[in-house]
Amino acid sequence: MTKKCLPLTLIAALSATNVHAQEEVDLDFYASIRMGFDYIDADTKDDGVNGRDYLSRVGFKADMDLGNGLTGFTQVEYGVRSGNFVDFVQMGYPTLRLALVGLQGDWGKLVYGSQVNIWHKFVRGSYFSDGLDSSRQAVIADDDLLQYYHSVGKFSFGIGTHLERQDGDNIDQIQVGGQYIAGPVTLQAAYSKDQRGENTGGLLGLRAFWKINEKVTLSAYTHRADQDYDLYAGSMTGDVRLRDAALNGNVNGIPSCRTEKRDSTGIYGRYRVGANQFHARFAVDSCDISGDVESIKVEYARYLSKNYRAWIAYEDLSNDEGRKPASTSGKNMSELQVGVRMDF
Repeated sequence: MTKKCLPLTLIAALSATNVHAQEEVDLDFYASIRMGFDYIDADTKDDGVNGRDYLSRVGFKADMDLGNGLTGFTQVEYGVRSGNFVDFVQMGYPTLRLALVGLQGDWGKLVYGSQVNIWHKFVRGSYFSDGLDSSRQAVIADDDLLQYYHSVGKFSFGIGTHLERQDGDNIDQIQVGGQYIAGPVTLQAAYSKDQRGENTGGLLGLRAFWKINEKVTLSAYTHRADQDYDLYAGSMTGDVRLRDAALNGNVNGIPSCRTEKRDSTGIYGRYRVGANQFHARFAVDSCDISGDVESIKVEYARYLSKNYRAWIAYEDLSNDEGRKPASTSGKNMSELQVGVRMDF
């Protein structure tokens, strides 16, 4: 479908919609509470156990039949952690995660607002219970996104634009992504094009899953950023970091390497037997000048029910000299975490 065809199709469908169509709204409230504690070992005086949030959220979804095969929908979701992205705080304010509105029909789905981006949907989704894998690039969601999705048989794809800020750029970013399922194998790809400012590099992502049987799943991924791709301030993520520490402030276990070519590549395996699930991942985050950071992460999760789990995980980092953390010790970091998640 051409770029001109889709808007004309939408206009025609909207014009034909019966304004007196039944306006019953299907409303769904939901929540996912994910909390626990971790211990960051950075060999500093700030090291210690800290209670924390692992992307808890509350929200609602609503959809409405507009007639003629069209459905209108919206979603609003708030996180419950504080502005430092780590802690629960008494009397603190909720933090916006999603606020979107969309239209869906046989032609696909069109969505606008603060939402999960195409890059994350196709090549960045988390392997672990904390939802914040350390060795990957870009972000989960962003504001002012206009995105289109469609599926045909075993193939699905998305294309989107980022329309944020009054900064002289009409389009700040373009993203495309796709997925193909062939039996036990799922192949995924996505690309983000930086359109903001003078730096207009790109970020390419590839990922594959192989479900060997009901117990074992393997995966591999790579994220490759050009040296002039500088969206998201170098694409920092993960839980292995000091956050609002008394002496060190904020220090990432995997330092960024903005203005350098950067590759994040990993292999992952999952084994599930009964209510027990084991995860393991080895990844390397490489900057072409500053050097590498190797990451090993393992997790054990126990499902007490479909919607209630507890987990324990450990991640250890090994940094080249040019990628050492900017802490008072400059030593490699590790994290031990314990968490509980309940969905309802």
